[in-house]
Amino acid sequence: MPKVSREYLEGKRNEIVDAAFEVCKRKPAYEVSMSDIVAQTGWSQGGVYKYFNNICSVYASMIDRANLVGDQIPKIDQVMAGDSDPKTKLQRLFGISESFFSDMLISYNKILFELATYCIQDPEADRKINGETRAVPVFPYLASKMAELIVTGAASGYFEPVVPVDDIIKFVVSSFDGIIRDVTLNRCYSVQTEEITELDEKRLISCLYISTLKLLGV
Repeated sequence: MPKVSREYLEGKRNEIVDAAFEVCKRKPAYEVSMSDIVAQTGWSQGGVYKYFNNICSVYASMIDRANLVGDQIPKIDQVMAGDSDPKTKLQRLFGISESFFSDMLISYNKILFELATYCIQDPEADRKINGETRAVPVFPYLASKMAELIVTGAASGYFEPVVPVDDIIKFVVSSFDGIIRDVTLNRCYSVQTEEITELDEKRLISCLYISTLKLLGV
């Protein structure tokens, strides 16, 4: 039997993940079954199970693909390793968050939101799914680097925080979480209120950046 190349196997896995994303556009991600994915691919059940043993493995590959969009981790590391001043670095990190979120919004955020909700409600599924992910989650990594920058900038005297540094970091992280959640609900599910009919992630992140600078005494 001829040896199958790694590229061939990866291509087949990607075809299955593509099919899973298509199914998730039509129904909530947490309701997708392996049977749905098999039907979408048009393959036999055995053909799909040859590459993925269960739905949690498929979910893990979907999450990995989303976190690899645009190769963001090297960009974040490059900013942190540069010799720019802390304010410029912070501005660039916020810029990365803005572009990454915009790139992810339509293609991935609905699915990631649904999977996150599913994992919160089912710790065993969370363990299985995240136990198989390989890519570094971008937003937690970005938040950790922002926190590092704020702490070192305050310690060096470059920043002069008007409130405790720990509170600023919590504010930034929780604000990011809120922006991601609310924009996803607004744009992917058309959730609106009398006060808010449309949310723009770029403007919200820009406001968060300006607010963070004010809190840092800049």
